This record gives sequence, structure tokens and C-alpha cells, in this order.
Amino acid sequence: QYIWSSISSGKKSSGWIKINKKFYRINLMIYKRLIYALLYKEGNFHLSRNFSLQKVGDVKWLKDNFGFGDTCDSVDELMIINVSDQPFENVCEQFVKDVNELRKKIFVPIILGGGIRTLEHAKILFANGADKVLINYLVHKQSNICESISKVYGEQALSIMVDYKKADEEFKTFTNNGLVLSSNLENFIASLKNLKFGELILNSIDNDGTASGLDLECLKVIPHDFKHPLLLMGGAGKPEHFTTVLSEKKISGIVTANLFNFLGRGLEEARNYSIKNNIKLIQFKKINL
Repeated sequence: QYIWSSISSGKKSSGWIKINKKFYRINLMIYKRLIYALLYKEGNFHLSRNFSLQKVGDVKWLKDNFGFGDTCDSVDELMIINVSDQPFENVCEQFVKDVNELRKKIFVPIILGGGIRTLEHAKILFANGADKVLINYLVHKQSNICESISKVYGEQALSIMVDYKKADEEFKTFTNNGLVLSSNLENFIASLKNLKFGELILNSIDNDGTASGLDLECLKVIPHDFKHPLLLMGGAGKPEHFTTVLSEKKISGIVTANLFNFLGRGLEEARNYSIKNNIKLIQFKKINL
């Protein structure tokens, strides 16, 4: 983890990718993870509540108001999601420009995603700092492209996110920023059986942005033989929410996109609180180079 974090944004050889894959799997088996997510749309970052977006500021605003960069010293990975409803080609240039500006001070693994529809889209993100790409729509509609990405970059480089909410006494899955009904969660997870990927993120639309706690009820539909790392997203609002979820054996980590609750020292406090409560998180130490 320390080696990967220190050079993740640099150029990696094929040999490094093979070594990194080994360390990545070892790390996932031993430690839980805390991932911070930024929601990006056409030049600005946004708050989200039940997938309704509120613009809060651009890259300069994020760096000036929250010292972003130092914030990432308390997370295992950073996720930046393009939540624009515009085609990837229309927003890609501005997205990668702002990603590259933001990651100048960031030395943790970076997950980039949103709007990916082709292998070429994924290649652009890997060329601009992504250690992993985040896939949602393609898993529902064109899983063969997911297989192509996995074949080129390795299954550990493919993160799958599924957006879901409860309706008619079952969990329904959605695409297109929660607007288009796709399936139900149980069938969706069954459809992943033969797909090679690194991890699955269950993102609750109902709990999104509420800061009321994460949804553990969804774990009921996870098969006992599900072998991929499983993460929850949506609803984290205070340190106690982290310990409650990370204490679950099935859960590998938490993703939070709560800007105001967890920027500043919020992420550091959540991490330290979890460690004090016997959650197996890596304990970071600052080294002045």
C-alpha cells in the first residue's frame, strides 16, 4: 500500500502492473478501505442527495477551501466520478484536465469513471492517472466491453458500481444516474458470475447524501459464495457509521462522497475512530521528504 500510494500517479511498466496486482490482492485480504469520492460535472464538483445534484465549486474552490491533497492523506483511494449526462466525448477534455490538476498533490490510487462506453474511453482515463476505472452502465448493457478492459488492464483495474433503491419490497437497479430501471439487485449480482472484475460497489440511491447511515439490508441478496471485495456507498455521515459497516465480515470498504462532513479533518477523524474501534485499516504515517 505504501509503495503503491507513493507512485500511483506516475508511469507504470507492465512489470509494475503485475507486481502491483499481487500486492493489491494481499492488501484487500488483510485491510479494510476508506475511499473518498468526488462527483464531477462539466467543470464543477457537486453534492448529491438521492441523486439530485447541487453545484458547490470548481477545482480551485476545492483546493482553496479544503486544502485538497492533504485531505487524501487519510483515505486509501480517491474516486472521481463524471456524473454529466453528456456523452463522454463532449466532456472528456475538461474532465481529464481537471483530474490532472487535482492529482498533482495526490499520491493514493485513483479511480476514474462515469460515462465510459468503449475501451477507448477507458484507455483515456488510464492515460490520465487512473489506477482503476469505474464501470456502471456497461455492466448492464455491454458486458463484453468490460471483458475487454479487464483483459487489457487486469481484473483488479475494473471497479463495478451498481446504483439501487428499494421499490415494491425488493432492490431495483438503475442506470443513467438513477433514471433508467434496469433489473433487480439479486439478478444483477448473478449476472456478474462469469465476469472478471476487481470489486463491486453497492451505491444506495435512497441513502445517498442523507448522512443517516449506510444500507446493510442489501447484504441479504449477496450470495455466500461471492468472492469479490464488496463496498458500500451512500449515507455515511459520522465516524460511527464507518465502524458499524466495516465490522461486517462481508464488507471490504466504504465509499463516501459527503463533501462537508468529511473534508477538512473529517476523514482523518473517521479513520482514527475506526482504528480505535478495532477496524483493520492501514495506519498512515506522514514522512517529510
